[in-house]
Amino acid sequence: MRIGVDFDNTLVQYDQVFSRLAAEAGLAPTGAALAQKAVRDLARGGPGGDLAWQALQGQAYGPRLGEAEPAPGALAFLRRCAERGIPVRIVSHKTEFAAVDPSRTPLREAALAWLRAHGAFAPGTGLEPGDVRFAATRAEKVAMIREEGLTHFVDDLAETFLEPGFPPGTQAVLYAPAGDPAPPPGARLVRSWQELDGVLFHG
Repeated sequence: MRIGVDFDNTLVQYDQVFSRLAAEAGLAPTGAALAQKAVRDLARGGPGGDLAWQALQGQAYGPRLGEAEPAPGALAFLRRCAERGIPVRIVSHKTEFAAVDPSRTPLREAALAWLRAHGAFAPGTGLEPGDVRFAATRAEKVAMIREEGLTHFVDDLAETFLEPGFPPGTQAVLYAPAGDPAPPPGARLVRSWQELDGVLFHG
Protein backbone atom coordinates (compact mmCIF):
# COMPACT_ATOMS: atom_id res chain seq x y z
CA MET A 1 0.00 0.00 0.00
CA ARG A 2 1.26 3.48 -0.96
CA ILE A 3 -1.08 6.33 -0.08
CA GLY A 4 -1.14 9.70 -1.78
CA VAL A 5 -2.93 12.76 -0.46
CA ASP A 6 -3.74 16.19 -1.81
CA PHE A 7 -2.75 19.32 0.13
CA ASP A 8 -5.23 22.19 -0.27
CA ASN A 9 -8.64 21.52 1.29
CA THR A 10 -7.59 17.95 2.07
CA LEU A 11 -4.71 18.06 4.55
CA VAL A 12 -5.32 21.74 5.29
CA GLN A 13 -8.61 23.57 5.70
CA TYR A 14 -9.09 27.24 4.90
CA ASP A 15 -12.56 28.20 6.13
CA GLN A 16 -11.28 30.33 9.03
CA VAL A 17 -8.73 32.10 6.84
CA PHE A 18 -11.25 32.89 4.12
CA SER A 19 -13.76 34.10 6.74
CA ARG A 20 -11.17 36.60 8.04
CA LEU A 21 -10.22 37.69 4.53
CA ALA A 22 -13.89 38.18 3.60
CA ALA A 23 -14.39 40.38 6.66
CA GLU A 24 -11.26 42.41 5.87
CA ALA A 25 -12.53 42.90 2.31
CA GLY A 26 -15.92 44.06 3.55
CA LEU A 27 -17.71 41.04 2.14
CA ALA A 28 -18.87 39.65 5.50
CA PRO A 29 -19.19 40.78 9.12
CA THR A 30 -16.18 40.43 11.40
CA GLY A 31 -16.31 37.12 13.24
CA ALA A 32 -18.59 35.45 10.70
CA ALA A 33 -17.87 31.73 10.26
CA LEU A 34 -18.15 31.03 6.55
CA ALA A 35 -17.25 28.06 4.43
CA GLN A 36 -14.72 28.68 1.69
CA LYS A 37 -17.35 28.15 -1.00
CA ALA A 38 -19.59 30.77 0.62
CA VAL A 39 -16.73 33.29 0.53
CA ARG A 40 -16.08 32.41 -3.10
CA ASP A 41 -19.71 33.12 -3.98
CA LEU A 42 -19.66 36.43 -2.08
CA ALA A 43 -16.49 37.55 -3.81
CA ARG A 44 -17.61 36.54 -7.28
CA GLY A 45 -20.99 38.19 -6.72
CA GLY A 46 -19.40 41.48 -5.70
CA PRO A 47 -18.04 44.31 -7.83
CA GLY A 48 -14.64 42.67 -8.21
CA GLY A 49 -16.08 39.45 -9.60
CA ASP A 50 -13.73 36.52 -10.16
CA LEU A 51 -10.68 38.77 -9.88
CA ALA A 52 -11.65 39.54 -6.28
CA TRP A 53 -11.92 35.82 -5.56
CA GLN A 54 -8.50 35.18 -7.10
CA ALA A 55 -7.05 37.92 -4.88
CA LEU A 56 -8.49 36.22 -1.77
CA GLN A 57 -7.08 32.88 -2.91
CA GLY A 58 -3.68 34.47 -3.46
CA GLN A 59 -3.68 35.65 0.16
CA ALA A 60 -5.00 32.41 1.68
CA TYR A 61 -2.61 30.11 -0.18
CA GLY A 62 0.36 32.45 0.13
CA PRO A 63 1.12 35.01 2.87
CA ARG A 64 -1.85 34.00 5.04
CA LEU A 65 -1.38 30.23 4.77
CA GLY A 66 0.15 30.15 8.24
CA GLU A 67 -3.30 30.94 9.67
CA ALA A 68 -4.85 27.80 8.17
CA GLU A 69 -5.50 24.74 10.30
CA PRO A 70 -4.91 21.05 9.60
CA ALA A 71 -8.05 19.13 8.68
CA PRO A 72 -9.23 17.33 11.82
CA GLY A 73 -7.48 13.98 12.11
CA ALA A 74 -5.22 14.49 9.08
CA LEU A 75 -1.87 14.60 10.89
CA ALA A 76 -2.88 11.75 13.19
CA PHE A 77 -3.62 9.71 10.05
CA LEU A 78 -0.07 10.35 8.79
CA ARG A 79 1.33 9.07 12.09
CA ARG A 80 -0.81 5.94 11.96
CA CYS A 81 0.42 5.23 8.44
CA ALA A 82 4.02 5.57 9.67
CA GLU A 83 3.30 3.18 12.55
CA ARG A 84 2.02 0.65 10.00
CA GLY A 85 5.03 1.15 7.74
CA ILE A 86 2.85 2.56 4.95
CA PRO A 87 4.54 5.25 2.83
CA VAL A 88 2.61 8.46 2.18
CA ARG A 89 3.20 11.00 -0.57
CA ILE A 90 1.67 14.46 -0.85
CA VAL A 91 0.92 15.44 -4.45
CA SER A 92 -0.47 18.93 -4.92
CA HIS A 93 -1.64 20.91 -7.94
CA LYS A 94 0.05 24.18 -6.98
CA THR A 95 1.71 26.76 -9.20
CA GLU A 96 4.85 28.66 -8.15
CA PHE A 97 2.88 31.88 -7.58
CA ALA A 98 -0.75 32.89 -7.28
CA ALA A 99 -2.44 34.58 -10.22
CA VAL A 100 -3.24 37.61 -8.04
CA ASP A 101 -0.89 38.27 -5.11
CA PRO A 102 1.01 41.56 -4.79
CA SER A 103 3.35 39.93 -2.24
CA ARG A 104 4.50 37.34 -4.82
CA THR A 105 4.74 34.72 -2.08
CA PRO A 106 6.16 31.41 -3.40
CA LEU A 107 3.19 29.10 -2.88
CA ARG A 108 5.15 25.87 -2.79
CA GLU A 109 7.59 27.20 -0.20
CA ALA A 110 4.62 28.40 1.86
CA ALA A 111 3.07 24.92 1.76
CA LEU A 112 6.31 23.27 2.89
CA ALA A 113 6.67 25.85 5.68
CA TRP A 114 3.09 25.11 6.81
CA LEU A 115 3.77 21.36 6.89
CA ARG A 116 6.97 21.92 8.85
CA ALA A 117 5.25 24.27 11.33
CA HIS A 118 2.51 21.72 12.00
CA GLY A 119 4.92 18.86 12.63
CA ALA A 120 4.25 16.94 9.44
CA PHE A 121 7.99 16.21 9.09
CA ALA A 122 8.55 15.43 12.76
CA PRO A 123 9.92 12.03 13.81
CA GLY A 124 7.15 9.46 13.78
CA THR A 125 5.22 10.86 10.83
CA GLY A 126 7.26 9.00 8.23
CA LEU A 127 7.09 12.07 6.00
CA GLU A 128 9.99 14.14 4.67
CA PRO A 129 10.05 17.25 2.44
CA GLY A 130 11.12 15.05 -0.47
CA ASP A 131 7.83 13.17 -0.17
CA VAL A 132 5.94 16.32 -1.23
CA ARG A 133 5.53 16.98 -4.94
CA PHE A 134 3.97 19.98 -6.65
CA ALA A 135 2.45 20.01 -10.12
CA ALA A 136 1.81 23.02 -12.33
CA THR A 137 -1.23 21.40 -13.98
CA ARG A 138 -3.78 18.75 -13.13
CA ALA A 139 -2.41 16.55 -15.91
CA GLU A 140 1.06 16.79 -14.36
CA LYS A 141 -0.41 15.92 -10.95
CA VAL A 142 -2.01 12.78 -12.36
CA ALA A 143 1.29 11.85 -14.00
CA MET A 144 3.01 12.16 -10.61
CA ILE A 145 0.39 9.94 -8.99
CA ARG A 146 1.12 7.35 -11.65
CA GLU A 147 4.91 7.71 -11.30
CA GLU A 148 4.72 7.24 -7.53
CA GLY A 149 2.85 3.96 -7.95
CA LEU A 150 0.21 5.03 -5.44
CA THR A 151 -2.39 2.44 -4.53
CA HIS A 152 -4.79 5.07 -3.11
CA PHE A 153 -5.16 8.81 -3.64
CA VAL A 154 -7.20 11.13 -1.43
CA ASP A 155 -8.42 14.40 -2.91
CA ASP A 156 -11.26 16.87 -2.34
CA LEU A 157 -11.70 17.44 -6.09
CA ALA A 158 -13.45 14.84 -8.20
CA GLU A 159 -11.83 16.47 -11.25
CA THR A 160 -8.54 14.86 -10.27
CA PHE A 161 -10.03 11.40 -10.70
CA LEU A 162 -11.75 12.34 -13.95
CA GLU A 163 -8.54 13.69 -15.51
CA PRO A 164 -7.45 11.57 -18.51
CA GLY A 165 -4.59 9.33 -17.49
CA PHE A 166 -5.59 8.89 -13.85
CA PRO A 167 -4.19 5.41 -13.18
CA PRO A 168 -6.95 2.77 -13.11
CA GLY A 169 -4.99 0.79 -10.53
CA THR A 170 -5.14 3.65 -8.02
CA GLN A 171 -8.17 3.67 -5.71
CA ALA A 172 -9.69 7.15 -5.86
CA VAL A 173 -10.93 8.46 -2.49
CA LEU A 174 -13.02 11.65 -2.55
CA TYR A 175 -12.63 13.63 0.68
CA ALA A 176 -15.86 15.58 1.14
CA PRO A 177 -16.41 16.67 4.76
CA ALA A 178 -19.50 18.66 3.77
CA GLY A 179 -20.89 15.60 1.99
CA ASP A 180 -21.01 17.36 -1.37
CA PRO A 181 -21.59 15.61 -4.66
CA ALA A 182 -21.53 11.89 -5.19
CA PRO A 183 -18.07 10.55 -6.07
CA PRO A 184 -17.17 9.61 -9.64
CA PRO A 185 -17.63 5.98 -10.67
CA GLY A 186 -15.20 3.74 -8.84
CA ALA A 187 -14.24 6.34 -6.22
CA ARG A 188 -14.87 5.97 -2.49
CA LEU A 189 -16.43 8.83 -0.53
CA VAL A 190 -15.18 9.73 2.95
CA ARG A 191 -16.31 12.66 5.09
CA SER A 192 -13.48 12.64 7.61
CA TRP A 193 -9.93 11.41 8.11
CA GLN A 194 -11.24 9.09 10.79
CA GLU A 195 -13.61 7.55 8.26
CA LEU A 196 -10.73 7.20 5.81
CA ASP A 197 -8.76 5.29 8.44
CA GLY A 198 -11.70 2.90 8.80
CA VAL A 199 -12.12 2.46 5.05
CA LEU A 200 -8.44 1.73 4.44
CA PHE A 201 -7.53 -0.33 7.48
CA HIS A 202 -10.74 -1.72 8.92
CA GLY A 203 -13.13 -1.90 5.97
